[in-house]
Order: sequence, then structure tokens, then C-alpha cells
Amino acid sequence: MAKAKYEKDYPRRLYTYFTSYDDQRSAPSFSKFARVLGVTLEELSSYRRHREFDRAWQECNEIRRDYLIDLALSKRADGSFVKYLLSGDEDDGDNSGGCEFTLTVVDTP
Repeated sequence: MAKAKYEKDYPRRLYTYFTSYDDQRSAPSFSKFARVLGVTLEELSSYRRHREFDRAWQECNEIRRDYLIDLALSKRADGSFVKYLLSGDEDDGDNSGGCEFTLTVVDTP
């Protein structure tokens, strides 16, 4: 499968996708936009090497954060889950961060 070619209008299309998103049951995402373009999320992320696309990506990430916060504040989404989703933004999506999990087993008689 040939790698998709970057196009100059992608930053504008990305920004327009996020600003015009109106599905009340879900939030805009980079994964959904990648499917609109017919590329993988990995390919879409690789376009960030283009300065304008990276600027649009960062702005859209802020739009996504606002959208999720609004969903939580209006009780259309679980606040704890939104907090979890937003905590993943700290590593900027590079998936290099770990996840700490502690499990305590209590033996009951």
C-alpha cells in the first residue's frame, strides 16, 4: 500500500473538521479525521513535520480538550473518564509514557 501524500490544504481541513464537529454523542478526534482522509493515524501524525500542520494539530488538540471538558461539565460524559483522557495529553500522544497500576489482593476468610 502506497503511503498517502501530504497536501497543502490539510492544516485547514483539520482545523475545519474540529471547529465544525457537531456530533453530540462523541468528540472530534485525530483518528476520525484520519479516516476522513483515508489515511492511518500514524500517517496523519507524521504530517506534523510540516510546520503549518503541526500548528493546526496543536490548536485542534486544544479544541478537543475544550469539547471534552464541556461534555463533562454538562454531564453528557463521565468527569473521571474525561480527566483520564485529558491526562494522556501530557505526553503529546507519543505513547512513550507508562501507566502505573497497583492491585491489592485481600484474602477474605
